[in-house]
Amino acid sequence: MKVLCTVVVVVALLVGIAHAASLPVVDIIQGYGYPADTFSVATPDGYNLILIRVPYGVKNTGPRKGVVFLQHGVTDNANGWVVNNPTQSLPFILADAGYDVWLGNNRGNGYSMTNNLYPTDSAKFWEFSFDEMGEFDLPTQLSFVTKTTGVAQVTYVGHSQGTVQGFAGFANETTASMVNLFIAMAPIAFIFHERAQIPRVLSVLHTAVILELLGNQEFFLPNVLHKLLPHACTLAPRMCDFMIEFISGPSHNLNQSRIAYYATLEPNPTSIINMVHWSQLVAANKFQKFDYGSSGNMKRYGQTTPPEYNLGKVTLPVALYTGSNDYLADPEDVAVLKEQLGRKPVFELNEDSYAHVDFLYSPDAKDLIYPSVLTLIQK
Repeated sequence: MKVLCTVVVVVALLVGIAHAASLPVVDIIQGYGYPADTFSVATPDGYNLILIRVPYGVKNTGPRKGVVFLQHGVTDNANGWVVNNPTQSLPFILADAGYDVWLGNNRGNGYSMTNNLYPTDSAKFWEFSFDEMGEFDLPTQLSFVTKTTGVAQVTYVGHSQGTVQGFAGFANETTASMVNLFIAMAPIAFIFHERAQIPRVLSVLHTAVILELLGNQEFFLPNVLHKLLPHACTLAPRMCDFMIEFISGPSHNLNQSRIAYYATLEPNPTSIINMVHWSQLVAANKFQKFDYGSSGNMKRYGQTTPPEYNLGKVTLPVALYTGSNDYLADPEDVAVLKEQLGRKPVFELNEDSYAHVDFLYSPDAKDLIYPSVLTLIQK
């Protein structure tokens, strides 16, 4: 029965319909009385990325102490940072502490849904993985933020995939030069020991088989199912717990009274190719670029195997926030990541009870996690 449920949910998630989205994150931010500005910036390969700015807080409207850029995780977008109330959500806490806060949105995540070269419903639009997020989305967003704010460097806070593209992209000295500190929550480069369902299920299938069966398209809950999910969560909260667990593993720290609300905002789209890339990391036990097969790799990389990312080139200050109960950023894999970084982390905090989404969703993150984040940024 568990295997059957797994297959059903995989199919439901994979067979999505390309769509454009409104900006509920702006409504949420403004609904709490905070300012929210929206910007669009184009990547070199044509994707129009939507950035959200919270220039000041409700409790502090004076001069800004600095700029903080927040990058979301896999199957997420800027929504993930504001699912709880202002006293429990990092963007509001930072804005009230005196910081100019920006929320990034990667290509194809429900907000950044247009490309100047390809329509959203074309296969070409969905030909991306976290490789392109690290190579294009990361520097494009950081460059825009630094130029708009007039600062030389920002503090980068990544969660989940936001750390993946950071570890991939900050090996580039130009990109790294725009950041004074990389705060990595649920840090990921290696996921060989991960225990979440979707990457593990996909890892046993060959890339060509997955793409032949499912096509090169969006990875998302079909729209009808997504609309029904909040109501189902109200009637059976365990169902929504299962949806979260399926992608990133279980959590025991969620506010159960808000599960149905979370389901109106999460999960969000990415590409099937991106999820296949995640599954390749499981199978290969390497932090590497997308594997197109021997001939495809030769055409793209000039070698039969995909190049590995050189974490030794990541030399900017890094702070690691980990959870012992994180099924996706498993402690064993994080240990390998830490050993390969170009410099020793400037700070480490492990919360024993924390799972993958708890750094954003848990009500007690405001007490267990965010105070030290503020301290690091202030330094």
